Amino acid sequence: MIKPFALETIFARFRSHWDSAPDMRKPNNNTQYQISDAIMAAFSVFFMQSRSFLEHQRMLQSKKGRNNASSLFQIEQIPCDQHIRNLLDPLSVEYFHATTVHSG
Repeated sequence: MIKPFALETIFARFRSHWDSAPDMRKPNNNTQYQISDAIMAAFSVFFMQSRSFLEHQRMLQSKKGRNNASSLFQIEQIPCDQHIRNLLDPLSVEYFHATTVHSG
């Protein structure tokens, strides 16, 4: 019998893989967002099935000092939609096809 994963375990394994995503940006001191945060932010929109999820998380952060993007998806800084596009568009689709979660 296969033991089911906890949601946190699945997200942690995705995050572990996505932490090594290629960063096509030129190195500089003005790098605000991590590639893995952009990937998790993009994934979170599909997972939560809400177009306004990230904006809502930014609002929660400013009003309450916390947000679900951080607690559930471990997103350190929430990038805007345009930042997500700029960071992820250069990545090959094959990079995401290789993402698998094993119980090993």
